[in-house]
Amino acid sequence: MLIPLYVLALGAVVAGYLGYDLFVGEGRDEFWRGSILVRPEHASLEAAHHAPFWVANLPLVVGVLGIAVAWLAYIWRPEIPGIVAGRFRAIYLFLLNKWYFDELYDAVLVRPAMALGRFLWQRGDAGTIDRLGPDGLALTTTRLSVRAGLLQTGYLYHYAFVMLVGLVLLVSWYLLTKIG
Repeated sequence: MLIPLYVLALGAVVAGYLGYDLFVGEGRDEFWRGSILVRPEHASLEAAHHAPFWVANLPLVVGVLGIAVAWLAYIWRPEIPGIVAGRFRAIYLFLLNKWYFDELYDAVLVRPAMALGRFLWQRGDAGTIDRLGPDGLALTTTRLSVRAGLLQTGYLYHYAFVMLVGLVLLVSWYLLTKIG
């Protein structure tokens, strides 16, 4: 797995070196000038240079101590982790399960989001939009076509009767609008 990463890193360095002038151009000093801006009223970088000695060196000390404890527990005396895990079982399980962060995340965010999504899908999409939209129109069209199919008897006198009723309704409507 490291070989592909080395190849990608080398390609990134070469591409950055070759494309630097094309990307930045002649005004590289002006280009980089505003990349880090510290306003005069924010003296955080200046204050970091005047931190107490123990604050500046604490990360180094903790890192060296961590390396020493790891060497002690896993190389010099490999039985120590089993003893510690057995003696401090609750703390061990708590840390082993990553402070139960995944379970908490699942309970607080994932399950409510899934429930909301399921509700919106079943009630909103399927229950309202589909029922009134495409599914409702298709069902209404199917029902109307079945009823219209019942009107198709194949008898000529039925069709003549329907045409006569339609003609009477059309003439009645025309007379009511012109006279009334």
